[in-house]
Amino acid sequence: MGKRFLIFLITALLILGSMAFANAQAGDEEGKPASVEPVYPPYTGHKKRIAVTKFDNKVQGSHGNWNIGEGMAEMLTTELIKTGRFVVIERQALQDVVDEQKLGQSGLVQKETASKIGQILGAQIVIRGVVSEFEQSESGGGKGVNLFGVSLGSKSSNAHVAVDIRMIDTVTGQILYSHNSAGKAESSGFSIGVDLGGVGFASDDFKKTPIGQATRQAIQDAVKFIIDTMEKVPFSAKVVKSDRSKIYINAGSAMNIKPGSRFNAYAVGEEIVDPDTGLKLGAEEKFVGSLEIRDVQDKFSIGVPLPGCGNLKRGDILKLQ
Repeated sequence: MGKRFLIFLITALLILGSMAFANAQAGDEEGKPASVEPVYPPYTGHKKRIAVTKFDNKVQGSHGNWNIGEGMAEMLTTELIKTGRFVVIERQALQDVVDEQKLGQSGLVQKETASKIGQILGAQIVIRGVVSEFEQSESGGGKGVNLFGVSLGSKSSNAHVAVDIRMIDTVTGQILYSHNSAGKAESSGFSIGVDLGGVGFASDDFKKTPIGQATRQAIQDAVKFIIDTMEKVPFSAKVVKSDRSKIYINAGSAMNIKPGSRFNAYAVGEEIVDPDTGLKLGAEEKFVGSLEIRDVQDKFSIGVPLPGCGNLKRGDILKLQ
């Protein structure tokens, strides 16, 4: 019994040691641990409404039962919500719109379709992604020593994940910004084989693997890009209804709107369409007047027209002063 317990203890220590060593080795090009969760500072600015579509997966090969495109879109959505900077359209609401419009998978990757979905959901920007690389390679080690059916050996793993991020204007359907987000991770040392096909894409076990850490790096890089880029996108809202004395807008406390906020209102005129491509280039905007917010609810606010403000109507665009 003593000998069996000693062997079991040695085996356990080897496994734990290999896991710790592998995790210590996994990181970015500067040697920083890839598993460190970012800490986002409190945000008090106006939150912009965005939507994330399912990523298009261009990667060939088998990856167990993973839906990589859906999984990475979910990870990006979760991380964007954590930043506290955005109102992210619920993924189920996005799917409901897709189902209602009877759009096929091919339609989801078209910028014109993304624009249409974004307008229906009230999003300023739609984010779509294309997974271009998703690979983990392993080398070294033989079977090593086998104790109680557990095979130990020396092995190194390298993983690389890359995704192309595109930010689409929901008014024009044009791609405003694009970025390639990538992540790398590696591990080496004594290890046991991991059947990735039996690991859930969003599970803790997945996050500990090199491919999981590389995925996290790519997502975090995408989030940084989106945060930096959205600073260039002016905040806007729309008029829901107006009865002259009260003007209802589709932005409330959830977007950090506060009493006293002032908006300039613009009536949207005729659409400007490219004669060659048929794409919307924008629309004429005519200044109507200004309003001040007096009452703020969670999802909407009520304002009053300021002197000189003309008649506002549903769909008029509001821009912060």
